Amino acid sequence: MIDKQEYYHGAAIIRLLEDRRFNTIAKHACGYIINVEVLTLLKYTTRARSPWRFTFTLDEMVNIETLIKKNEKIIIALICGGDGVCAIHAKELYSILGDNPGWISVKRNFNEQYGVAGPNGYLERKVSFQRWPSIIFEPISEIQYKRG
Repeated sequence: MIDKQEYYHGAAIIRLLEDRRFNTIAKHACGYIINVEVLTLLKYTTRARSPWRFTFTLDEMVNIETLIKKNEKIIIALICGGDGVCAIHAKELYSILGDNPGWISVKRNFNEQYGVAGPNGYLERKVSFQRWPSIIFEPISEIQYKRG
């Protein structure tokens, strides 16, 4: 029997493997290292419809913060049931979640992009359905969010 985590992670990883810019993947204690330089953390929910909620524990937040301080590029891939993958930079996560453990919410209406929000605000721009896996291969741009 296929484990749920394997099923959902596999759906995100196969899209990554099919990208022509992809070269390597390696397991990391917190997720996967893509092309030797980008740490990617995958989180999933089995909920079929929007909105989707994702919880970040204290251990996860400490790990992410430690890696950010090392100036590592960290991508958070939020697998929204069978809908798709909402991908954000770790710094975007911190902008809407803050330094404490908690939840973020991802919402998408039919034929629209993902809206991402947390206790400290929301991302000003919607997240494109096509951002995953392209975000892995792009430089980190200026992060915009609004406090709620």
